[in-house]
Formats: sequence, structure tokens, C-alpha cells
Amino acid sequence: MSQATPPVYLITRPEQVPPLLEALASADFLALDTEFFRERTYYPQLALLQVATNEAVWLIDPLSGLDLAPVWEQIVTAKGAVVMHAGDQDLDLILSAAGRLPQRIFDTQIATELLGIGAQMSYSALTEALLDVTLDKAETRSDWLARPLSDAQYNYAVQDVVQLQRLYPLLHDRLTKAGRIDWMAEETERQRQPDRFAPRDDSRWQKVRGLQTLNRAGLAALKVLAAHREAMARERNLPRRWVWGDQALLDIAHAISRAITRLPRPVTAEDITPLATPRKGPLSGDAPARVKRLRTLAAEIADALNRPSAQWPSLPRPPSLPPAQRDLLKSAQKRLAGIATRDSISPSRLATSAELKHHLANPDRPSRLTQGWRAQLLAPVLQDLDTPATP
Repeated sequence: MSQATPPVYLITRPEQVPPLLEALASADFLALDTEFFRERTYYPQLALLQVATNEAVWLIDPLSGLDLAPVWEQIVTAKGAVVMHAGDQDLDLILSAAGRLPQRIFDTQIATELLGIGAQMSYSALTEALLDVTLDKAETRSDWLARPLSDAQYNYAVQDVVQLQRLYPLLHDRLTKAGRIDWMAEETERQRQPDRFAPRDDSRWQKVRGLQTLNRAGLAALKVLAAHREAMARERNLPRRWVWGDQALLDIAHAISRAITRLPRPVTAEDITPLATPRKGPLSGDAPARVKRLRTLAAEIADALNRPSAQWPSLPRPPSLPPAQRDLLKSAQKRLAGIATRDSISPSRLATSAELKHHLANPDRPSRLTQGWRAQLLAPVLQDLDTPATP
């Protein structure tokens, strides 16, 4: 399916911004993609912002010294949908830059799952399947911070949003004809909730690789350590691993968990300080600010350990099901697969096995399976799960 590429404008000068804003404000929808670099920073470093409308493609260069605040404001207040593919990283960047998310989004990957076209389908696979366009992905990992952009990078950036702009009406039409446009609105409204992109610092311990090796005292220490690492990485705009690697956090947590049995109670910050002092990193050395922060960290760990052990964190574990319920779960999984096939929905978009298992263990707890468009489709399956098996 060959179509002419619309005019392309590279935005590098302040006088080019007003026409851009006017085009964004009048567009029925915006196809958006970003190129960014995050290897050396906590926050993603935007290297290029690409937006396509019906009339043109706009490549906005954030490295040219432009004030992008009015551009972000226009994007988050756009009257039509902001269209992306697998857009979580783009949304995270928009949230960091603009402080809020677009009023309406349309994620083409979610659309394909609601239409049963494919589960977590790549962008190149989607353009090939629906547009008969093969995208050259060779520039995906190129240095987008380099200037000037190469011809290959330029063409790659243009095609990414050109094809996205062509996919949107096609997928929107299919969803409308299938009676699923409201489903799409529900899914993308869930996708644009800011809490998804800014987890609390005190939940970051759950992402530390190797935490399964710790006992509950070690997890209590790790929870404080990981929260401090997150705060320091954010303050310094550095990757977490540059502040402390996961192994460094685990080593300290293990040392504290081994020592806790022989320490007098209540534990004090003085007890914890030598255990929590890293050999290297932002809290090593004797600079006054580092010493003060280490004392704060040690005091928080001591406070966590002085709480009743029942309040210490524990590893989230999937509920254990008795044999009869395991049989019910297998039956429900088969029925879910049948519904997904019958109604042309990707099974994982309809429900995951983990969600079915958690519903079986906690039938009275509200979940996405019992709300919105899924509720009616899954009602027969969930009703059988809620009905105790006959002995």
C-alpha cells in the first residue's frame, strides 16, 4: 500500500514553533513517537519528538535549545487522540516533561489485541500486516543524540509516524464496526493513569533482582535501602545502578538480616550504621552530607526493624490452590481461550491466568475481570469459579 509521504518539517528555530502549534491545535488526531536516551540518566533524555498530522510530519529537535513547554501543552490538551504504538515509554516521557498525560490516547498495540490481530504485536509486524509496508528498523539503536541526523535516521523517524498516522483510522474503523470502540476507550483510560508511571519509592524493593534470597528482616532493610536509592537517583538524575547496584543493596540487606538476631533490642541507628555503610557509592566516604544521609538511612532501617516482625515485608506469592480448585482453574483457562477465539480477542488482553487464579482465591475482591467490558464476557467463567465444586 504505497502512499506519498506528506511534507516534513524539521523544527529547530523558535520562529518555527507557532506554525507547529497551530497545526497541532487544528489536527483531528496526532500520531506521536519519540526517540530518547536513558543509559546515563534517571529521566529519559529526549533526542527527537516526531508528530504527524493529516497535512505534515513534524520532527522537533529538543537539542536545538527550543522551549518545548508550549509543544507539550498542546499535545496534552489535543482535542483528538494522541496515537502511539506500545506507548507506555512515550507516556512516561510526556508525564516527566509536561507533568500530565494527554486527554485521549489511542495505542495501536492495544487495538490489535482487542481485534484479535495479535498479542503484543511489534510495530513493524503491524505495518506489514495491515499496510503492506516493511519498515527498516536498523536505526532503532542508533545514536539519536548525534547531530546532524543521518539520512537513515531522518527517514526512519518520518516513517515511524507516517505509518502510525495511516494505521489509526483503519484500526478505529475496525473497532467501531466490531462494537469495541468503547472497549478501547476503557483500556486506554486505564493506560493513562499517572500512578502507573510513578510507583511509590517504598514499593521499589519489589523490583530488586535477587530479593528472593532474603528473609523478612532482610526485606525490611531492603525496602528502606531501595527507597533511598530511588530518591538519590532522582535527585542526581542518574540511573539507579549508578547510585547502587542491586547486588550492593542485597549485600547490605543480608548483612543486616544476619546481625539482627544478635543485636540488642530496640535496634539503634548506631547499630545499623556500620552494616549499612557501602564500600563505594554516594554514601561512602566521610563528607558531612554523606555522613548525615547515612545516619538518616540507618535510623530508618532501625525503625523498620523495631516494628513487630508481622509488619515486615514478605514476598508476594501467588495463592496456593487445592487440587479441586486447580482443576477449576484449568477448566476456566480453556473456556477463556475459547471465548477469545470465538470473539477474536487476544487471550492475554481478555484475562491472564494469574488474574483467574487471584479471582479464584479472592472471589469478592473487585478486579478488572469483574468490571467494564470484560464483565459480561467473563461472567459465565467467573460464575463457575465462584461455585464450590461438588465433593
